[in-house]
Amino acid sequence: MSFAGTPASSSAQEDKARLWSILVHLLYLMGAFPLGLVMAYIKRPDFAGTIYEGHMTFAIRTFWICVMFGIGALALRGVGMELMILFIGSIWAIVRVVVGLVRAIDAKPIQKPRGWTI
Repeated sequence: MSFAGTPASSSAQEDKARLWSILVHLLYLMGAFPLGLVMAYIKRPDFAGTIYEGHMTFAIRTFWICVMFGIGALALRGVGMELMILFIGSIWAIVRVVVGLVRAIDAKPIQKPRGWTI
């Protein structure tokens, strides 16, 4: 039996946070960005002080940067560059989400959760 604050409960909490992080990244890969975004916003405060807080921040920023790619593509539609911007943004998003997923599975933190890079 373990009590709150003991290492066993802390480990169970870390495992739960890890599973939520994996779920958010998987939702992104399946194209369910809005659901993953809502879950990341809801769960981020619960994970404060753990490595998984960074995973939630990373997922949230990934969504909003993808939105900026979409707006950029719309702005460049008049000159015929929207497909190039969408292609670059899609590759960037896929790589970012896969890296986040792998790091969550391996129980590793995101190095720069607020950055543009991986």
